Amino acid sequence: MRLYINECIKAFCRRSTIGIFLALTLLNGVLLWVNESSKKDQLYTAAQYRAVYYSIEGLNADEAFEKLTAKSDELRAMEMISFGEDISYLDENTDTEAMLEKYNNRSYLEYTDNIFMERQLISDVMKEVQACAEYDSYLDGIDQQAKKMTGISLFADPDTFSYKNIAKTPSDFAHLKGSKLTPAQSKGVDMATGFQVTDIAAFLMIMTVVVTIVTREKELDQIVLSRTTYNGRMPLGIAKLMTCFTAAFIALILLCSVNFSAGYFTYGYGDLTRQIQSVYSFNGCDLKISVVQYLGLFLLSKLGVYMVFAALIYMITAVSNSSVKVYAILTIILAAEAVMYYTIPSASYLCPFKYINLVAFANTHDILGQYLNLNIFGEPFGYKAVFAITLAFLILTFSILSVITFSKQTVIRSRSKRLTFTLLKGRHASLFLHECYKVFIGGKVLFILIAFGGFVWFSCTPINEKFASADEIYYKQYMLKLEGELTSEKEQFLADEQAKFDKAQSDMQKELADGSTFAAMKYQNILAPQFAFERVKQHAEYLKNNDGEFVYDSGYKLLTGDETAGNKDATLALTALAMLICTLTYVYSIEYKTGAAVLLRTSPRGRRTVFIRKFAIGMIVLTVIYALTYAPHFYNVLHAYGTRGIEAPACSMEHLSGVDMSILSYLTAVSTVRYIGLIVSMLLIFFISSKAKSFISSLLIETAVLIVPIVLYLLGIGFFKWVGVTPIVIGNI
Repeated sequence: MRLYINECIKAFCRRSTIGIFLALTLLNGVLLWVNESSKKDQLYTAAQYRAVYYSIEGLNADEAFEKLTAKSDELRAMEMISFGEDISYLDENTDTEAMLEKYNNRSYLEYTDNIFMERQLISDVMKEVQACAEYDSYLDGIDQQAKKMTGISLFADPDTFSYKNIAKTPSDFAHLKGSKLTPAQSKGVDMATGFQVTDIAAFLMIMTVVVTIVTREKELDQIVLSRTTYNGRMPLGIAKLMTCFTAAFIALILLCSVNFSAGYFTYGYGDLTRQIQSVYSFNGCDLKISVVQYLGLFLLSKLGVYMVFAALIYMITAVSNSSVKVYAILTIILAAEAVMYYTIPSASYLCPFKYINLVAFANTHDILGQYLNLNIFGEPFGYKAVFAITLAFLILTFSILSVITFSKQTVIRSRSKRLTFTLLKGRHASLFLHECYKVFIGGKVLFILIAFGGFVWFSCTPINEKFASADEIYYKQYMLKLEGELTSEKEQFLADEQAKFDKAQSDMQKELADGSTFAAMKYQNILAPQFAFERVKQHAEYLKNNDGEFVYDSGYKLLTGDETAGNKDATLALTALAMLICTLTYVYSIEYKTGAAVLLRTSPRGRRTVFIRKFAIGMIVLTVIYALTYAPHFYNVLHAYGTRGIEAPACSMEHLSGVDMSILSYLTAVSTVRYIGLIVSMLLIFFISSKAKSFISSLLIETAVLIVPIVLYLLGIGFFKWVGVTPIVIGNI
């Protein structure tokens, strides 16, 4: 117990740990609020949503649905009046004069000040209430669907997984029949338990603690003291494992307290004793539990997931004798898990790899809220049961392996001979060359860059010009023909082309009216470019109000941030930042690991002179990474689509309408901005590693500051495009 208490003091009483925990808790709350308030498809506010439920409080589901239906019909009538339509046919008992009076004094707006907002609000609440009112019908539909599906020849074989799965479903929902669901706020429960960014924050919290009590001690050679005590390593290993589990528990309490409070004060939870199926997103859940029981089960499940993360990280740190290995192994494992989760189709025979997966387990809200059976050796097994069994197995396995590995470890740091060579023959006193050797050879940065270059070389495949349809080919032909400024001759060409299409349409309609069977086929070739021409004509209208030119822009759009480029800019920025972190974190953290930082402070101009050398080396590394990251993409696109019109104004493309420079100048400016962004990132890495004074701690902080915002942006949270250095390194904003 004393060992455990001392490890907890060591882990949780450090100022850096406390600061990271508080910062991540605060950040999680802010992101949750931003995510909820920035939903584009929700026109109404949380207070208005709550007000609707207050108005139906005390009513059963049928009564509440009837009241909301009447309100919806009234809003529909008001909308018709606003368009000048006759509403008398809606209901023979409609009091038209009373409705007109309501419309004039706007008394029909009970919750908002806009009819469109009101209609969406009532419609959304109606869907939630209707799901409660028609829950018995939903269960009957499951039975009927099962009978229907098992009668189809495709699913009729009793030995197949499909048949067994369909036949199992009605029995799994049978115990829910006769349930009376009470309508209440659904969004609060979803907000509190469905925010996945919370898991990233928890992972970083747990990682911080494990780094402090294992990897940092290895770096400082403190962990060798455990070898000098009788039975010291096994009890110490168990104490460190329990500390990791404590970190998981603290992370859960801190983060979920924020989430639960935010859900309660934003939307509210309603009656906590009501059945969980009354929450709209849990309508398909097969558990007969209350909302409060679900919240308890959610916390328990989430704690299990965090304990698996803690045990996994601890096992990796126990096995690895360097920070680089810890970082690399964790990155590879989580990347592989994420790829399997997001790329394997649900119906694939590989679906167990999709769902029995750490990334999938982090999505606890959906695991508990949805009904799913996994195909394991041809038999349907409930996902919730598989989830619980797998969690218990992983926690036990990782815990045993990590403690045994830690206790049996006889060599804390490898003493094997390293590959060494001198940069120049003979002895020298060049500070720059010594720093080069320390970074490129001692920090293995040279080998990392060579490996990255090899990966780029083997993974880079030439791209070909892509045409999604024949319209794209016609569009290219038009743009190349019209290339250059919009002139009167080109306007006349467009007018003649339009007249040609109009005549062809008119002639085809006449022949069809006369009964010609082949009229459409006859004019097919003439009218084929029409859709592409409409696009060109719209562009010509745009050019009349701008100083641009006709230019074939499909390739340039891929390089300038158009929506056709997808997330390529963010992906390249993520790659460059990840490589910067891997290569440059060592530059300053090694000085604190070896104690050489003290010498820099005691020598005249020591820190300034060394910083200049380190900065120069960093610029060399940064330039290599920048070239390897962006040059292949630029070369592939320009080689495939060509460079015709590259001197044309950038405003020739609609998405760059406000840019007053050529396309070439714009690409140069964006590339320069990205390069500056990487320099800023490099200086941040130097600053963080000099303050953290630990390689693995620096990696964690740098990942949180530089990598996490881009990852969250790629996951669809647009707000993070503007966080930190992200907008600079992405470039096309």
